[in-house]
Amino acid sequence: MNSNHFLKTTNTKMNKFDRIISILILLQSKKIITAAIIAERFKISLRTVYRDINTLKNAGIPISGDPGIGYSIMEGYRLPPIMFNEGEALSLLTAEKFMANITDNQTQKHYSDAMIKIKAVLRSSEKEALDLLEDSISITPYKTEDHKPYLQVLFKSVASCQLLKVSYEKADGSTSERLLEPVGCYHQSNKWYLVAYCQMQKDYRTFKMNRIQSIISLDQTFERHPINLQHYLEKQAKSWKKQKSGLLVEVQFESSVVEFADLRKYYFGLIDEIQEVNGVRMKFWASSIELMARWLIPFTNKAVIVEPKELRDRMNVLSKELYMHYNSNPF
Repeated sequence: MNSNHFLKTTNTKMNKFDRIISILILLQSKKIITAAIIAERFKISLRTVYRDINTLKNAGIPISGDPGIGYSIMEGYRLPPIMFNEGEALSLLTAEKFMANITDNQTQKHYSDAMIKIKAVLRSSEKEALDLLEDSISITPYKTEDHKPYLQVLFKSVASCQLLKVSYEKADGSTSERLLEPVGCYHQSNKWYLVAYCQMQKDYRTFKMNRIQSIISLDQTFERHPINLQHYLEKQAKSWKKQKSGLLVEVQFESSVVEFADLRKYYFGLIDEIQEVNGVRMKFWASSIELMARWLIPFTNKAVIVEPKELRDRMNVLSKELYMHYNSNPF
C-alpha cells in the first residue's frame, strides 16, 4: 500500500466480517451496550444484531446478556491489538492538532503518548503517510488562553465522583473557597468551563477554568448526580433564552460563504443550524437588529434573511446608504 492509497477513502458498505469485528470492539468500549445502540451505530436491523452476537458467541467470545437488556463481555477479556484504517488514523492525527491548542500540557502529553502507541501498530506505508501529513496540517486558534493544568484532575474527578476543594476568583476579583461535586467540563470560544454542584451555594454552577486558582482532589466521594452535562447545558440554554431580551433571526447562507459565517456565528447567538443542499440555514437569538445587519452586509447576495422583516428592512436601508456613499464620493 503506498501513501496515495492510504489517503483514499471509500463509501462502500461495511461487509459482515468487518461489522462483526467492529461490534466486538464496541462491546469492549463500554460495560454494557444494548442491541438498539449497536443497530443504530451500524445501520442494521435488530435481527441482524442478534445474529452477529450469536456469531461472536459461537466463535468463543465470552458475551453475556440478552435482547432487551444489553450485552457485555466477561471482565478481563481483551481483543489483541488491531490495525486502524486510514480514516481513523487521519482523524486521530487531526484531533492531536486540536488538542495542542485547547488543552493543558499534561493532557497534550497523554494524547501524544497515546498517538505513539497507535502509530506503532500501523504499517510502514501508513506511518510514512502520517509523517507527511503531520507537517501539512495546522490548526491555529483565533485567540489563545493560558490553559491551567487542571483538566486531568477534573476529568478523573468526574469519572470517580471525587469531591474537589477549589480556590476560585470571583468576578469582583475576590477569592472564595468552594467544595465542588463536578458534573462535567466543556470547551467553548477557546475557553474551558467546569459544571459542578457547589456545596456552598447548594446549587449547580458554571465555573471558568481560568479563574480557578488552585484545586485539590479530596478522598471524599459523592453520589453521582441525576443530571448529566448535556442536560444541564440544555436547561441553561432554555433559561438564557427566556431571560435575555432579543429576537429570533433566521438566515440562509450559500455554501461559498458558510466558512466565513462559521467564524462569528456563536458570537451572534447561534441556536440552531440546518444543512441544506446549497448551504446552511442558521438560527440566531439576536440581541440587536443593528449588530446583525452590519454583520450580514459583507455577505451581500450570498445570504438571505428568512426572518424577521425588521432585519430585512434595516439591511435595505444600509445597502442604499452604502450605494449612495460610494457613488457620491469623489475618490
